[in-house]
Amino acid sequence: MGIKNSVKNSDLSLTFDKKSKNIFKQDHKTKLKKKKTDSIDLDQDQYNIFRKKNKSKLIVNSQGDLHNVGEGSIKSNKQKKKEKAKQHLDFNSVINRDNKSVIIDSPLSIEQLSIKLSIPVAEIITGLFLQGISVTVNQVVDISTANQVAQKYNFTVCNQNSKLELTQLDKLQEVNSSTSINRAPIITILGHVDHGKTTLLDAIRNTDCVSKEMGGITQSINAYEVKWSHKSLEKQLIFIDTPGHEAFSSMRLRCAQITDIVILIVAADDGLKPQTIEAIDYILSKNLPCVVAINKVDKVDINVSKVTEQLANHNILSTDWGGKIQCIELSALKKINIDKLLEAICALAESIDLKAEPKQVAQGIILEAYLDKTKGTVVNTVILNGTLKIGDIMVSGNSYGRVKKIINSLGDELSTAEPSSILQVLGFYSIPQSGRYFNIVTSEKKARKLIADNDASNIAKNTKNLLNSHLKLKSYNTKSNIKNLNLIIKADTQGTIDAIINSLIQIPQNKIKLNILTSSLGVVSSTDIDLAANTQALIMAFNINIATNILNTAEKLNVHICKFFVIYDLLDYVHNYMLDLIDPEYDKLLIGQAQIRTIFSVNKGTVAGCIVKSGKVKKNALINVYRGNKLIHEGVISSLKRMKDNVDEVVLGNECGIMSTDYNLWQSQDIIEVYELHEKTKIL
Repeated sequence: MGIKNSVKNSDLSLTFDKKSKNIFKQDHKTKLKKKKTDSIDLDQDQYNIFRKKNKSKLIVNSQGDLHNVGEGSIKSNKQKKKEKAKQHLDFNSVINRDNKSVIIDSPLSIEQLSIKLSIPVAEIITGLFLQGISVTVNQVVDISTANQVAQKYNFTVCNQNSKLELTQLDKLQEVNSSTSINRAPIITILGHVDHGKTTLLDAIRNTDCVSKEMGGITQSINAYEVKWSHKSLEKQLIFIDTPGHEAFSSMRLRCAQITDIVILIVAADDGLKPQTIEAIDYILSKNLPCVVAINKVDKVDINVSKVTEQLANHNILSTDWGGKIQCIELSALKKINIDKLLEAICALAESIDLKAEPKQVAQGIILEAYLDKTKGTVVNTVILNGTLKIGDIMVSGNSYGRVKKIINSLGDELSTAEPSSILQVLGFYSIPQSGRYFNIVTSEKKARKLIADNDASNIAKNTKNLLNSHLKLKSYNTKSNIKNLNLIIKADTQGTIDAIINSLIQIPQNKIKLNILTSSLGVVSSTDIDLAANTQALIMAFNINIATNILNTAEKLNVHICKFFVIYDLLDYVHNYMLDLIDPEYDKLLIGQAQIRTIFSVNKGTVAGCIVKSGKVKKNALINVYRGNKLIHEGVISSLKRMKDNVDEVVLGNECGIMSTDYNLWQSQDIIEVYELHEKTKIL
């Protein structure tokens, strides 16, 4: 159901001062200028499209109104004035739509969110400000904040990544040429952490790459070529191993975007887990061909039928249950039924009949990118279609370069690489962002122009800025004296940096705010040390070596360099370090009560002679003194005596003398409540 006025769906008041109205008017004019274009995006039919033509303004509310554009241009001046007046009056209204859904699958600026929702920028800024969140028109907000704004206006938010950036190619273009060839399928293994993804790949490759992983988990994308004999023909299979840890969700998404076939691995002794369900949702939403591998069937006390039932509950029906998805029971560790799995994959690959056109220019996706001291920028990529050659100019996002060297998965240098090749490419002038598709262009001039025109890539290119923006928003309602923890992140790959920062975002920032000063690839440099020394920052080095001279310099300057090889060790360290920065908080617990019977003076002051009515009285404990029902003093017991002896505590029913150095106005019948402080467990 459409929305007639935003006031019904928000807490905002329609009453704005003159200054606010001017902001709305200026913002509206700015958007009209930006919207001047010769074409209309038919995919954004839920948005208003403003086009300036001569001096009249055309408003197209939906795709169905496009045929009325011509008529609108010849409307009478009277009609135009009426529409303009109506538009002015309803400026704060949300325009009715048939489709009330919006896709928010990446961070975006307030201005972009305004365009997506057709809500004035000033209204969004005001709404967030009333919640205590201060933003500007160019402020980048995270997905969660954008979702809250959209839901405020009754939008259904779809967060699936159904719209890729404009510069991305389709995974494979249509191939109709007589020169097309069969290409090897790209197979992604998805599943929960510790369900045996890498062990299964080891069994398939008959190798042992599990032992090379730090902490027993996969923390990067690995791709492998495997040969298998199917129907007396040698088949090439491309396997991609993905991280199962929750911090690497963006890496898994990158792999799933390029895959032809998915192996969904489920442990027979563990069943479906969060990352398993995440993978199932993606498989179903993208309608990806799939084979289920039920692993660890060699273990005792397993229930395969329960796993099959869980899969059916998530719309994964095996052939045994009348579905179309093959479920193979296997043991990756004992190498049981590995051949059945490969046969199922080959049969599935034949049924989807994958083709490629080697004579086209190459197209593919960048799996990972990093800096090497001797090689420079190294890019790991998979060719999805076409042929890549030495000298080709590759463009990806905001980076480009001329291909200088191509190295295949066996370490051999190539002059050309055909579809479904796993490659290491050298020649990029800067580090491209992992997960982006690449294009081949004819000249460096054209490459620079593509980068300049690629506005979308400028929005969230720096995850560090996103993190700091996100944390600024999250800490809006905290005390002004909130403590900061400055971090400098150094890692081996861009994907790892993304995973680390995305994980840090999940840590609560209510008491300690994280500030990422820099996040970059490569070794720790003297510049990093100087920055850390001047800002009291921690240097988080992930999976990189640190030179001895750097360590010595850091020690002299009292700079902390923390080196990690497993991501959850890094996260635990940051979490615990933040807890240490929190000031202790205490619970005030009542431990006893005493009543004053008499008062007498001594050299040191006035003593309250009391009898303990309940619990106990302790030296150095906190006290509240009540006269009637009125609290008249809060202090500390500085001296406690039983008879003439100094004691540490006096229990129920006994008499005692109480002194407090800062109070001497005791009166008979006053009640003294005694408290102890117990330190609270620190939480972020």
